[in-house]
Amino acid sequence: MAGLLAYLSRPGSPGLAAVPAGLCADVLGMTGVAVTVLLAGRGQEVVWRSDGVSAQLEDLQFTLGEGPTVDVAGSGELVLEPDLAEVPWQRWPAFTPAALDMGVQAIFAVPLQIGAIRLGVLLAHRDRLGAMGRGVLADMQSFADAARDALLGHGAAGHAPGRFAGEPGGYLASVHQATGMISVQLSVTQAEALIRMRAYAFSQRRALHEVATDVVLRKLRFDAEL
Repeated sequence: MAGLLAYLSRPGSPGLAAVPAGLCADVLGMTGVAVTVLLAGRGQEVVWRSDGVSAQLEDLQFTLGEGPTVDVAGSGELVLEPDLAEVPWQRWPAFTPAALDMGVQAIFAVPLQIGAIRLGVLLAHRDRLGAMGRGVLADMQSFADAARDALLGHGAAGHAPGRFAGEPGGYLASVHQATGMISVQLSVTQAEALIRMRAYAFSQRRALHEVATDVVLRKLRFDAEL
């Protein structure tokens, strides 16, 4: 972890893109990791992740509006669940069974923040039960701090501190565009349109951005019988 942190924070580093997420997961003893940034007025977006389940987990949370990333984004408090099956069902009624179906057994999340200002969330998950090993939480929090600084451009060439060193884009663009289109199609508010699209994506077991893309490409309309 010390090596990863040094590489991530060195002057001229390209930031998170320089660190393979899979390697970070291995160092933490996890199956996968992901970093999600919180965008003012535009929700949240995954900017760095390991392959496979990590992407599915973040998409699932965005689709459902619940899960550890959502909780940390809202409260800033750590989420440390060594046995996902033991989480009270009322906490994440839709997320928990879906994550268990993906093989996730333990899940952990920490905030990327400056004081009380939350910039994002670092999520880690594992396909086996058990609490974090000795020192792993400290390593995870240290990496979250370094990821925060990388996103803000601290020490990275060509980026002014206090601004994102490459604002994410693409993932949410189609969702927002589709939300507006559905709002017009159904004559409902954009908040209601997003709820309708999330519900449809979940019922069809599809990623939200895939449904949104179909709406934008006019392959799917919500004013037609679905």
